[in-house]
Amino acid sequence: MRKVILMAASASILFAGADIEPLVDYVEMDVQEAIVEEVKQVIPAPVPVPVVVVPVVAPVIAAIKPKNMYVGLDALCGRFETSSGACSCLGDVVAKVGYNFNKYVGVEARAGFGITDADHDGGGTSELKENYGLYLKPQLPLGDKVSLFGLLGYAKAKVESTGGSDGSLIGTVNEASPSFGLGLEFNINDSWSVVAEGVRLLHGAENTYGVLNSTPNTKLEDDINLDTYGLGVNYKF
Repeated sequence: MRKVILMAASASILFAGADIEPLVDYVEMDVQEAIVEEVKQVIPAPVPVPVVVVPVVAPVIAAIKPKNMYVGLDALCGRFETSSGACSCLGDVVAKVGYNFNKYVGVEARAGFGITDADHDGGGTSELKENYGLYLKPQLPLGDKVSLFGLLGYAKAKVESTGGSDGSLIGTVNEASPSFGLGLEFNINDSWSVVAEGVRLLHGAENTYGVLNSTPNTKLEDDINLDTYGLGVNYKF
């Protein structure tokens, strides 16, 4: 009887295996987890890429201001001519100021003062005392350095004559008339230039002179002309 009970109990235990949890192999689990950890890909944190800003260099355009204004000084020799004769080499110093609208046209104002006198063919001596002029100045460039220019305007001049012997003319011409001239300008650099020119200050003027110790004691001189020619310098700014 006892054997039967033991066998029944053993069979009961065998058939009740569904309720017994299987044994866990923890060593194997640790090995698998270690493998998984090794297999895991380590993704590093993104490194920020520095942004390099390349400075944009804007082109610098220099504003080139044309030098339109100028001043100048001329040393001139004058020739004074009347119907009785002429005299040459009347010294004259002329100061100028001008403005060029462009390379083809400008305007110029002048003021001159005489520094020497000269013997006149009609007797006595003559001296250019002062002269003034205002001109339109057409210009023609002949290259980078040289330009041809003209002067068209109006001028006033004063020439004083004094007698030294009988029959000499005595008196003063103080007249204004159309004036014109021609010249060449050579540019040394952007600021300085040299000028050679000839200008007629008085053209076809008239004047009544006194005649020293003569009868009649007056004389009308017509077709009076006054020319100047020489060299000068201009400074542009």
